[in-house]
Amino acid sequence: MEYTWDIKINNIVPYNIESQQRDIIENISWTITGTKGGKSITQGGCIDFDVAQGVSTETFAEITTINKATLQSWIEARVGTARINEMKAEIETTID
Repeated sequence: MEYTWDIKINNIVPYNIESQQRDIIENISWTITGTKGGKSITQGGCIDFDVAQGVSTETFAEITTINKATLQSWIEARVGTARINEMKAEIETTID
């Protein structure tokens, strides 16, 4: 089984006056596609981040430093490894 991720940034807050931070990611959508034997199944979701007060200085990252691996790590942290593994198992069961 081969798994691929597709991650999209849906909404960015251009400037937060409370924190004086720029380009804060507020929402991302994501899918995991499992492919085996020429068949593919996709599962995914959407994550909102509460950025009304900005982002803590310990976790804030400039938008130019964020890549797909960073976004995937945020998804895995929020959704949880156990749930991601369940989704992968559901994909595999459906394909089989």
